Amino acid sequence: MSGVINTNENRCTGCNRCVRECPMDIANITYQDALGDVKVKVDSDKCISCGVCIGACRHNARYFTDDTERFFEDLSKGIKISLIAAPSIRTNLPMWRRLFTYLKQVGVEKIYDAALGADICIWSHIKHFEKNPGSRLITQPCPVIVNYLEMYQPEILKYLSPVHSPMACTAIYMKEYEKIDTSIAALSPCIAKSDEFRETGLCQYNVTFVNIREYLLKKHIKLPTEETGFDHYDSGLGVLFPLPGGLKENIAYFMDNKVSLDTSEGVSVFKSLNIYSETPENILPQIFDVLNCADGCNIGTACSYSPNIFEVNRTLDKCRNQVKQEREKSYYDKIHKQYEEKLDLNKFKRVYKPKVVKYPPITDFDIERAFKQLGKHDFTAQNIDCYACGNETCYNMARKVAMKVNIPLNCIVKSIQEVKVLNQD
Repeated sequence: MSGVINTNENRCTGCNRCVRECPMDIANITYQDALGDVKVKVDSDKCISCGVCIGACRHNARYFTDDTERFFEDLSKGIKISLIAAPSIRTNLPMWRRLFTYLKQVGVEKIYDAALGADICIWSHIKHFEKNPGSRLITQPCPVIVNYLEMYQPEILKYLSPVHSPMACTAIYMKEYEKIDTSIAALSPCIAKSDEFRETGLCQYNVTFVNIREYLLKKHIKLPTEETGFDHYDSGLGVLFPLPGGLKENIAYFMDNKVSLDTSEGVSVFKSLNIYSETPENILPQIFDVLNCADGCNIGTACSYSPNIFEVNRTLDKCRNQVKQEREKSYYDKIHKQYEEKLDLNKFKRVYKPKVVKYPPITDFDIERAFKQLGKHDFTAQNIDCYACGNETCYNMARKVAMKVNIPLNCIVKSIQEVKVLNQD
């Protein structure tokens, strides 16, 4: 992967919170530094950019990189850039209309709402089901999900939606149908969007909510009082995409609840996807709507603050009522008909490439040797399972020692036993 999430090893205390919370088995490497201290660093080749370790770390040892600085530097150089804003900007940056005014003042040319791409995304999914009745589909607006399936569950990539994410659909629409020939920046709540943009090439900058807010504060920028909106017509129900089950709600609305839909969000989503891979196809829902973040993109991995979830839902409810009450369903059906007449569905399709993570090969002999290194010679010692090392079981710790992604020094029981021996002497 690209190394979006990184480690400041000077700040790492070796507390193992990142190891404990990370949903990926071997995405962290524990080692002993030159001073003899235990440290943990992220393995970019195994990381899916879920951001869990950043939230787990209490020492600011984990951080992510985005393109905010480069975005503003390029604007200052006169590089032409247009912007796509994620719908969750409404719940994360209350001053977003004033921010748009400032961005236009410093050189941004066009500003589009990714909710427009979400509407196109919904239309594309409906067309997919019309052409493939009875097909099964895992949604993919979340790039963490795409990373996970490409790296850890490639056998179910065949179920991953062939339709690009709303952000990508917006970029395609801007380039292909609006003839916008500038570079495109995305104002997003998501760390992992950087991975998506690198893979697709559809956006050149991932500018996150948290870092644009910090940039404004650091540069002492006072936003204008004037407000600016989007450079296109209003979007429809796509504004609900940031909510958990947002795509599900859209599909149900337009297909009159004629498809079976299940959802899963948060860290448990990866276990759900593992179960999905083992389930007979005839039992699977037609749509499995999945997100990395438990509360959806409104409280994403790169959000500017932690808004009250009830405040978020209230704001989105207002949007929902507005788009449903102010316009009849016939209005949106008309929009979909216009899409069918104007848009080429194939332009909004994405192809995935497996990037299978290879685990270091180990044998039972390797596990036995690791247990000896850990000083665990009997059943009781090998099943203390205290979790202090970040692994749920002593066996898994031994397994990681055998794979050379953890070290015996990181076992607190071993350390206690060694201290006892020293005291006896």
